[in-house]
Amino acid sequence: MFTFEETLHKRFACKAFKQESIQKDDLDFILEAGRLAPSSCGFEPWKFVVISKKEDNEALSKICFNQENVATASHNIIILARTDLQAKDEYIKKQVGRFCSPDENKEKFEQVVGAYTYATNSMSEQELYAYASAQCHLAIMQMATAAMVRGIDSCMIGGFEKDKVDEYLKLSHPFQTAVILSLGYRKDEPKYKKQRLSIQEVVEYR
Repeated sequence: MFTFEETLHKRFACKAFKQESIQKDDLDFILEAGRLAPSSCGFEPWKFVVISKKEDNEALSKICFNQENVATASHNIIILARTDLQAKDEYIKKQVGRFCSPDENKEKFEQVVGAYTYATNSMSEQELYAYASAQCHLAIMQMATAAMVRGIDSCMIGGFEKDKVDEYLKLSHPFQTAVILSLGYRKDEPKYKKQRLSIQEVVEYR
């Protein structure tokens, strides 16, 4: 296991994995990190679909522009964005109900739901997807970092044919594919040392 600082330096976008499976307790640790990720208004607008069979990973790779990391991963976590995020939706009522029960005060509950959804109520389906997808990227980063803590490599996959992935997973409303996390153990060491802008270039004190 690595410290947090070590994890930040060691994590990289792994392009190919060796044939070694991730243990279940490590996978559970990674998924739990995703579950605990922050989200706007606490909506948690996501779902995690895990695939691990070789033939499924290879099939997924074909609709991810034949990326080798997807095909050779021990596991691929497909993060779905959910778009039922308006006051009329039962999912949001359930989320808000964790903190304000409609059984205790229905009027107050409706006010709280309205307050939580003041932004999403006016969004189109496309805008809701964009909003939820942004939250999904918080979850994927937290899972990728958690994976590296356990010595597990990853690559965040944004290149895929979305409609085909949605179809492959047989998705329907309110879910759509947002991003994919390929997980495994690096086949090769990175070719280049991690390069980043200097702290002086990215931080401005005012």
